[in-house]
Amino acid sequence: MFKYFRNVANEMKNVTWLSEAQASRETVTVITVSVIFAVFLGGVDWLLQSGFNFVMK
Repeated sequence: MFKYFRNVANEMKNVTWLSEAQASRETVTVITVSVIFAVFLGGVDWLLQSGFNFVMK
């Protein structure tokens, strides 16, 4: 078990971490794309629901 954690620690030293500025930009990008996608899916859902309700009346 100790060998495993030692190997993990060695691998973590080889990781290239993002700079703070780049991490912030990537975070804003992910949140923005998520919000846009949520609004798009909400709009599609609303349109389909409205169409279904129109057909059922």
